[in-house]
Amino acid sequence: MRLIKRLSTVATTAALVTAGVAAATAAPAAAAATDDQPCARPQVSRASHWVQYCPLWKANVPVYSSPDLGNGAPVVGYLVQGGSANWFVGDRYRSNYTYSGYSNHWWAYTLADNGRWGWTPEVFFAGGGDNETDGGLYLCDAGPKFNDCPTLP
Repeated sequence: MRLIKRLSTVATTAALVTAGVAAATAAPAAAAATDDQPCARPQVSRASHWVQYCPLWKANVPVYSSPDLGNGAPVVGYLVQGGSANWFVGDRYRSNYTYSGYSNHWWAYTLADNGRWGWTPEVFFAGGGDNETDGGLYLCDAGPKFNDCPTLP
């Protein structure tokens, strides 16, 4: 009787441990969105900076003077082409920006097509979800090769 009770306890413990391991490794019910179109990982040199090419989901994307004023920042230029024609130095988490129902706090530093430097809201980056950084773009001041983005207050 004692052996049967012990085997039953061992079996119950094993079942509970197995269930606990399965629960601990299961994906959360509402997993974060993944970026299915991340920036290219290899960095290349453009305009004296190490940069990465990143796909945009539309053309004529605005480039702003500051990532700290959200939708109220002055526009300094545009990225005329959509798709993967545009490169970025890095990104930073700053003010919220909204466009067509999308929202993001991440901004990427780049050179507008008119030759002026500024910040593009990552709302316009292809892939990913609201308030997510691009899955491949290095943070400003980080990465294997980087150039500093401008210092912000």
